[in-house]
Amino acid sequence: MPKPVLLLCNGEPPSRGLVRRLARHAALIVAADGGAKVAKEYGIVPDVIVGDLDSVSRATRRHFRNSLTLYVGRQDNTDLEKALDYIAAEGRHEVVIAGATGRRIDFTLGNLSVVWNYTAFMDISFVGDGWSAMAVGKRTVVTAPKGTTVSLIPFGTCEGVSLRGLQFPLANAIMKVGKIGVSNVVRSSPFVVRVRRGKMLLIVFGRFARRQGRTR
Repeated sequence: MPKPVLLLCNGEPPSRGLVRRLARHAALIVAADGGAKVAKEYGIVPDVIVGDLDSVSRATRRHFRNSLTLYVGRQDNTDLEKALDYIAAEGRHEVVIAGATGRRIDFTLGNLSVVWNYTAFMDISFVGDGWSAMAVGKRTVVTAPKGTTVSLIPFGTCEGVSLRGLQFPLANAIMKVGKIGVSNVVRSSPFVVRVRRGKMLLIVFGRFARRQGRTR
């Protein structure tokens, strides 16, 4: 399986151990603006720093003088979007995002929302200590230990929702905003989530869960 891109953001970062483990298994490390501070603190060298650079000190930029630094001055999108635009232009198709949540609720909600502009051509996951969240495609297969807690949150109306391998299965159901499927439990692994139409976020608790396969 190809290695993913690790994208470091300027929110509340996961633990040093988790981020360094993700970095070791990444094909490319991208810091979205202030995510470079996290990289410096954790002893990780990003391949690329991208953003409007308002959250990166000159000292940090000097520290990473051998990394590619891309200034994108437009102000009608976020640093996360700037970084995802770069990753998409590089032809990368799997991205693991760390540090995109916490600290400010507006940034957290915004970051969870804008990724839907990229999921047609990217597999995107968010990761933190003890959880990971991924945008679901038409068919998403995930390996997780039996007993793992998972939740499903629709971003708009989702049609044709089917769940296999979970304690509370569904078959061709409709889930609307406000109808969330929290605290389901893995009964057999891998489990499968199907969504015929709509935007669904799958949250898996425990160690970082990487999807086995996804059909967009």
